[in-house]
Amino acid sequence: MKIDVLQHVAFEGLAAIQEWGEKKGVEFTTHRLDQKQSFPDAEEVNFLIILGGPMSSNDSQGWLEQERQLIEQVIALKRPILGICLGAQQIAKTLGARIYQDSYKEVGWHPIQSTSEVFDFVPKDMTVFHWHGEQFELPQGATRLFQSEACPKQGFMYNQHVIGLQFHFEATEESIESILINDSDYIDQGRYVQPASTIKKHPIPVENKHVLFNLLDYLSRYG
Repeated sequence: MKIDVLQHVAFEGLAAIQEWGEKKGVEFTTHRLDQKQSFPDAEEVNFLIILGGPMSSNDSQGWLEQERQLIEQVIALKRPILGICLGAQQIAKTLGARIYQDSYKEVGWHPIQSTSEVFDFVPKDMTVFHWHGEQFELPQGATRLFQSEACPKQGFMYNQHVIGLQFHFEATEESIESILINDSDYIDQGRYVQPASTIKKHPIPVENKHVLFNLLDYLSRYG
């Protein structure tokens, strides 16, 4: 299986998705947009993963619009897409949803709740890693998958083959350390903002990888 990955910054990579790919024999092609690498041809995309980043879907950089054009084309081709954090917001905006500043920034380990019974492998309650201050409106026709106290729309599924997640199921100790080193200024005072010391001490919940891998297995069937 071949998967194209859109990566926006050096410090937000595949993390645990890489482990899943190694087990499945996946060939990842990563397009480093921060290094001005080109986008893939939509017709040649079998499965698209869009990672996170510190920029906003509302920013004026031309490549963000190019990315949304690619997303639109891949959705029309009915190929699977997984968007994480910024990636999820880019999918939502492509589908006509508004991206806006949340009332609270969410940083660190916070609980989420499943809001759908679409996937029987997803627990009702989980604790996941967050690193965002914006959120998306639920795109028209999409099913909400997750919520949290600070952010009522934490994930969605659209047309069965497109999933957007506001949080980071893929987080590992190494990927979190990379974010803390490279984006430390993002941590400030807030109701749902944890200090770096608290974030580092929190163990990675084993069920996060289990759910992530099952979601990837599910999406790969559409590729």
